[in-house]
Amino acid sequence: MRKRIFFMGVAAMLMVGLLSGCGGDDGNFFQQRHWNTLDIKLETRPHPIQAGHNEFLLHLTGPKGARLAIGAVVHYRLHPQDAWIQAMPDGMSDVFRRALDVDDPRHAKLYVQLRFHGKQTQLEFDLSDASKHQGGGK
Repeated sequence: MRKRIFFMGVAAMLMVGLLSGCGGDDGNFFQQRHWNTLDIKLETRPHPIQAGHNEFLLHLTGPKGARLAIGAVVHYRLHPQDAWIQAMPDGMSDVFRRALDVDDPRHAKLYVQLRFHGKQTQLEFDLSDASKHQGGGK
């Protein structure tokens, strides 16, 4: 019985180690922005941004990291003349994600439209900032 409990403990620790290794640093955060009561961070996957499909994750948090963005609506586009494409909320995590096709990451911008509690703003992120960060760092 003791060997079985010991084995289960070792197996559990091994699984935790393996799963935490899968999470890795696979995103690139841009400079944090602030609007209304929200702190806004944009993360890209992969990093650096590459030509082709890239995932954009907008993290919205309230003061001191509170999750207050329920009801927020987020849209993205890569060019000012493009139609807005709605980002999907990732459960109740205050993260809004969408994959977009980037032609040239060295000269691209991401435009974000954010609606929250009856107010609206537009943000612009220079994607070349992420393509310069070859090491990734958050």
